[in-house]
Parts: sequence; C-alpha cells; structure tokens
Amino acid sequence: MSANGGQGKEPVVATERGSAAVEAAAGGHAAARDLAVVLHDLGWLLPRTIGLAAARQEPLPASELEVMRLLVRRPGLSVNDVARELGLQPSNASTAIRLLIARGTLERRQDNADARVARLFPTAAAYAARDRRERSWGEQLADALGGLPAADRARLTAAMPALRRLAARLADDSRA
Repeated sequence: MSANGGQGKEPVVATERGSAAVEAAAGGHAAARDLAVVLHDLGWLLPRTIGLAAARQEPLPASELEVMRLLVRRPGLSVNDVARELGLQPSNASTAIRLLIARGTLERRQDNADARVARLFPTAAAYAARDRRERSWGEQLADALGGLPAADRARLTAAMPALRRLAARLADDSRA
C-alpha cells in the first residue's frame, strides 16, 4: 500500500505534442493536492495533539472556540456575519455568542451607522486566553519539531510567510 490511501500515484502523461506546460500543470495540480492533504491532516491533528493541553486548561465548545477565533481575527462582525462566515445557523451562532458574552470574552457594541445592529468585539480576557492557548501550542509544537532533522525544521520555519499568505488568500476567497 502506498502512503496516499492505497492508491498508486498516477504518472503524468505527456500529450501527443509533449507539451511541457501541460506536464507542469498536471504536476502543479498533483503537488497542490498533496499539499492540501498534508495541510488538512495537520489541521485535523493539531487540535487533537498539541491543542489538547490548552483545551483542558480552558475548555470551550468547538462552536464557541470557532466564534472566538473568527472575532479575534475580524472584530466588529455582527451575529449574522459570524453565522455566515462559519456556516452556522443564526440561532446557533447567537447561542454561542450569548455564552461567550456570559463568560466575559465577548462584548456587544451598537453599530455607529445602524443602531439596530450589534457589533461583537473580543474582550481583554479573550485576548489573554488566546495568548495562553497559542503559547501552549508553541511549546508543544517545539517539542514535536525537536524530533525532526534541523533541515526540516528550517524549511518549515521558512515556509511560514508563504503559508500565511495562502491562509489570507483562502480567507479572502471565502468572503468573495
């Protein structure tokens, strides 16, 4: 069995004309697929491995954690904005937001342009909780990275700016 779920990699087949562009595009799609699979696997593994200690210290249901992560990145959204961004029913988003307000991690402020709309902002307690969680993640990931060769650690560190640009692009595309 191969590492990609038991399926062998399909070879890139040149066209009758042997177009290098077609071969490069096919290779680019295969590389993008492989990268997507690795990133998806990491996205699944990280909260279940390095994220566990932080989650045990300050447990939050997944829906509340996602709301907080969104609002820390993009403060000032409305309840409907949060629901749309996270693919939640407005009533579910509203419940999570109400619980976060009760925990003291979110506050509602009236929209300056439309008094009927409430804008949501993380509190200092929310930012402190995020900082503690991220510090815990960093400590645990440092331990995991310590088991890799130095060259791999350097390549992963060097890839951070490109990964951040990719994340920003994906976030922008999801809002389009």
